[in-house]
Amino acid sequence: MYGDYKDTKYLRERAAKGGVENIPWVKQAISSTLFLQNPEKREKLEKYLAIKIQQNVKEDHPFLPAPSIELIGQGDYELFKVVTGRGSEYPAIISKCLLTEHGIVVGSSGAGKTTWLVAIGQQIHRKGLNPTTGEREVAVWFFCTEGQIPAFISPPTAVGCQDFLIIDVPRVFRRNRYKGPPGTDEKRYISKLITQDRECRYYRDYIANALKNACYELLNRQGVFNERQLLEHIAAKNFKRGSRESQCQESIRNRLQSAIEYMGSVYDTTRSHDLAALTKRSVVWMLHGLSSDDIATFVGDLILWLKEFMPICYQPTLKLVLIMDEFTHICNISRCVRADIQEPYMLDAIRTFRKRGISLLLGTQSVYTVPNVILSNLSCFWMAYRPVEGYSLEILSKNLTLNYDQVGYLMEMPLRYVVCKTKICPKAFLADVGEINLHIATDQEMAERREETQRILDSLLEPEPDQPSLFSEELSLDRLDALFTHYKLTKAHLDYLELVVQNPLLPVTKLNEISPFTSYKSDSLRDQLANTGPGLLQTHRITTGKKGGPLSVVVLTDAGQRIVDKLNIKHPEPLGHGGVEHKFWQCAAFRWAVGEKGFPAKIEKWQNNKSVDVGVEWHEKKVALEIALNDMEKELNNLVCDLEAGWDQVIFCVLNEKERVCLKDKIDNMYGGELFANDKVGFMKLSVFMECEAYKTKPKSKPKGQKNAEQTPKEDADNSAG
Repeated sequence: MYGDYKDTKYLRERAAKGGVENIPWVKQAISSTLFLQNPEKREKLEKYLAIKIQQNVKEDHPFLPAPSIELIGQGDYELFKVVTGRGSEYPAIISKCLLTEHGIVVGSSGAGKTTWLVAIGQQIHRKGLNPTTGEREVAVWFFCTEGQIPAFISPPTAVGCQDFLIIDVPRVFRRNRYKGPPGTDEKRYISKLITQDRECRYYRDYIANALKNACYELLNRQGVFNERQLLEHIAAKNFKRGSRESQCQESIRNRLQSAIEYMGSVYDTTRSHDLAALTKRSVVWMLHGLSSDDIATFVGDLILWLKEFMPICYQPTLKLVLIMDEFTHICNISRCVRADIQEPYMLDAIRTFRKRGISLLLGTQSVYTVPNVILSNLSCFWMAYRPVEGYSLEILSKNLTLNYDQVGYLMEMPLRYVVCKTKICPKAFLADVGEINLHIATDQEMAERREETQRILDSLLEPEPDQPSLFSEELSLDRLDALFTHYKLTKAHLDYLELVVQNPLLPVTKLNEISPFTSYKSDSLRDQLANTGPGLLQTHRITTGKKGGPLSVVVLTDAGQRIVDKLNIKHPEPLGHGGVEHKFWQCAAFRWAVGEKGFPAKIEKWQNNKSVDVGVEWHEKKVALEIALNDMEKELNNLVCDLEAGWDQVIFCVLNEKERVCLKDKIDNMYGGELFANDKVGFMKLSVFMECEAYKTKPKSKPKGQKNAEQTPKEDADNSAG
C-alpha cells in the first residue's frame, strides 16, 4: 500500500496541524511511506491516518473527541469555539428556541463571567431586531450590581438600531409595586406580592396577613395607592399599647420605612413607568448601592410583574433575556437558605419562564449556594471556568457528569478554556471563549446615554393621580403649612431637623451634646418627629465592636427629606451608598482621616470608572478604604477592581478579629501572600474611627471634691503621688 509513495512532506504538515506529530506510531507511519502521485491512493491513506490520529487523541485527552460541527454548529447565537485537539476550532452555536431553557456560567472572580455575559447579551441584542419591520423581537435585560456593565456596552453600529437604556434604579425609576399589568385582578396580584415579599423582607404569617388586610382596605377606599400611603394608613391605626396588633403595626412600619428610605423615590410614588414598553427595549438595570434585601425586593417585583404580563404559550418564542451576573447576590439565595426558605420566588418563576418566552442567563461564583431545584432547570447550557473552591468543584462534577480524569483537567486547564455541555450535546466538552475585546465607553458616551434614557423614561411616565398623598413629591408651601398645623410641629421641631441634616449620622449622645436644647428636650423632639404621621426621623442601632455596646444614630426618612428640601436647608456632601450602617462607617472613616489625621479624603472617590467607599491620600499614597461588613465575596471583587483602577493600597475596615481572619484567609487562598508582601492590602478595625474628636463625648461634670465612683483608694493614692 505504501510502496508507491515518494515524498512525506505533505503528510508531515497534515499531522503537524493535528497537533499529534510527537506520537511515535504516526512518525513511523509517515516516515515509512512514499508520497504517491496517484490521488486515489493518497486520499485513501489520508483517511486512514485521520481515523488513527482521532483514535489516539481520544485516548490521550479526557474531553476528546469533541462534538461534530454538524451536531453543534447549527443555530442563531455563537457561544464559544469548540476545542477539537486537531487544530481546527469551529463555533458552538445555540438556537433561539433552546435559549429559553436557561443557562449558567460558573467561575471565580476575574475569570471572565461578566465579560462573556456582556458579549452574548450584545449579540442577542443585535440579532433581536426585525430587519423588515424595525421592531424589536428579542430584548435583553442586564441586572448590574457593581456598576461596570454600562461601560462595556458597545454603541449601536447599524443605523436605526436602538441603544441600551441605562436605568439608575434609585435615581430615575418609578414603580407603583401594588399595581399589576392592565387587566389583572388587583386583589389577587397584591396577595401574590405580599406572599413574595415574605421571602425578601422576612415577614411572619400574622404580619403578612395584617399587611394584606391594610392593602385591601386602601384598594377598596381609593383604588390606587403606593408604599408611602400604605405606611400612612397603617400608622394612623390606634391599638392598645403592648398588644399583639400594636407590635405587628410597629414591625410593618419599620419595614416599610426601611424600604422607602433605602429605595429612595422608587416606590414612594403613585406614578409608574410603562413596563410593557420597556419589555420592547434592551435595558441595563443599575442596582449599585442597594442592599441585598432591596435588590431582591426590586428584582422580585419585576419578575412577578413579568409573570402576570407574559401569558403561558403552548409554543412560545423567545421575547426577553434576563442576564443576572452574581445571581446569588441578586436573588439573595444565601439568606433564603439560612432562613430555611425552600421555595424562593426565583424557583417558582423559573419553572414557567420557558413557557412565557423568557430566558434566564446566570453568572455566579458560588454555585453550591444555588438550590438544586434551580440548577435542574438550567438545561440550555452549562459553562465552567477553572474553579477555586472545593464545594463548587463537587457540584460541577455532578452536573457536568465528569469522570476522575476530567475533574483533574478542569482544575488545571488554561484560563480562557471552559468545560461545557448543552441541550443538544449533553456530554461535557472543552471550549475556548477566546479574547473578548469589549468597547469601553467614554464619559461623554455615558452622559449621552443617560440623557437619552431620561428622555425616554419621561415619555413613559404615567400622569399624577388626582389626589396625591400629603407627603407626595410635589409638596407646596400651602400643603407644608397644613402639615405643620395638622401634626402640631413647632419651630423647635424644625431646628432639630436642621441639626440632624447638618450633622449627619452622628450618635444620639453627641447630637444631644451639640444641640441647643437639653438632652431631655432633644429626646422628646426626636420621639415626636419619629411618631409624626409616617415619621420624619428614624433611629438605627449601629454595632461598633467596642465594649460600650451599639450606638444610636438618627436619619431622615423620605418624608423628612422632602420637607427639608422644601425648606431649603443646606445638605452636606453625599453620605455614601448602601444601608445606614454602611453610610455611618463611611462618614466615620472620612471624619477620622480628615479630622484626626489631616489627610485629604473623599467619600465615594471615583478613579478610572470605579468608586471606593473612602479615598484617602495617605503619606503620598492613594489608599482605598473599603467598609467590609457582611458580603466577603463582594469585597474580594472590590479588591481586584480597586487595584486595577490604580489605587496603591486597599485597606479593609472590619468589625472584629474574626472577620479580619476570614477575609485574610479568602485573599490568601485566591491570590496567595503576594498582595500582603507588597503592602497592597491591609486591615483596620472600625472601632479605630470612633477615637476621633467628632465621636468623643464630654464627661459629665462632678461637684468639686467628689471622687470618681469607679476609682479605688489605691488609684487615688497613685494619682496624688504622681
